[in-house]
Amino acid sequence: RRQRQMWIRDRRHTLTQIPMGLLKQEFELKAVEEAQPSEEMMEIPGMKDELRRPIMLLVKAQVKNKRN
Repeated sequence: RRQRQMWIRDRRHTLTQIPMGLLKQEFELKAVEEAQPSEEMMEIPGMKDELRRPIMLLVKAQVKNKRN
């Protein structure tokens, strides 16, 4: 049986592009959090160097309420 391959496209954005893109589309930012590796992961060679840039940025946003 042949397995299907799935590819995940790696997208890189500046820290400014993510919240500004949401704000320009009239979203309200509720929370922004930079994911940090666990202490166990810090033992992996090179992981400490990854702290200089976020591995993942978690953003909570919702559409602003428009009042007419």
